[in-house]
Amino acid sequence: MAAIEALRPRLVADTRFHLRHETYNLDAEEKIGQWLAQDRIDLFAFNDHMDITTALRNKPRKRATMIERTGLSDEAFEDLVERVLSRADEVPGSIARLAAIARGAGVRMLSHDDKSPEERRAFRAQGIEIAEFPVNEETAREAAAAGDAIVFGAPNVVRGGSHTGWTKASDMIAKGLCSVLASDYYYPAPLIAAFRLAADRVLPLSQSWNLISATPARACGLFDRGVLAEGHRADILLVDDAVPLRPRIVAVIVTGRLVHLTEAERLSASRASPRPAVAAE
Repeated sequence: MAAIEALRPRLVADTRFHLRHETYNLDAEEKIGQWLAQDRIDLFAFNDHMDITTALRNKPRKRATMIERTGLSDEAFEDLVERVLSRADEVPGSIARLAAIARGAGVRMLSHDDKSPEERRAFRAQGIEIAEFPVNEETAREAAAAGDAIVFGAPNVVRGGSHTGWTKASDMIAKGLCSVLASDYYYPAPLIAAFRLAADRVLPLSQSWNLISATPARACGLFDRGVLAEGHRADILLVDDAVPLRPRIVAVIVTGRLVHLTEAERLSASRASPRPAVAAE
């Protein structure tokens, strides 16, 4: 964090911190509370993957992969899981305390993998108004009815479904139950997903682009960006969509300043022979 903060004045993108907090990581609560109070966190998510961890006890191959990643022995891994689970009763209080600090600092919050309408309502009651990857349509409808932002993964759209077998993002979009598409670790995905939704006639491009620009900006409280409009940041992508479903970024403009450019000759050629361009933020 300190390194990014030091570099921030030199970075061409507006780089911010999205902290994904595992709620059972109770030992981190004090430090995270300090970061939130110090205005060092820009987006704060509550995650709980302990149910997945415990479920892997019945899936030897996946369990072995997880243990290998930790660098622990089988015994040490099991001891760690048991120690973490033994403090389950402390988790709700920790969530409440951190949510209160985040509210006080004006930090937008997300809950991850909400499993039921009741769980979504409980998080919303604490000011956590972004539902990230609700696992079923019933929960997504609860979020939509309350006006919560609903996040699904852009890779889910690109590949035509969830790699975990859960909700299909394009179906949720068609039903009006998704307002934000996140990169979900595959960073080219939002750009491709917007064009995929248009090609599949799920949404016109102007609306599918909102899922990766305008509505994410609003959900995060960044009201100075997300649309091409007077008084907003001049953050613009120039995209070549000549090859179907292979959109390619030609240029990036950040706050009116050109920071990335490929094939500069195309810009000079366009002066002599104007050609329509796709401009999107």
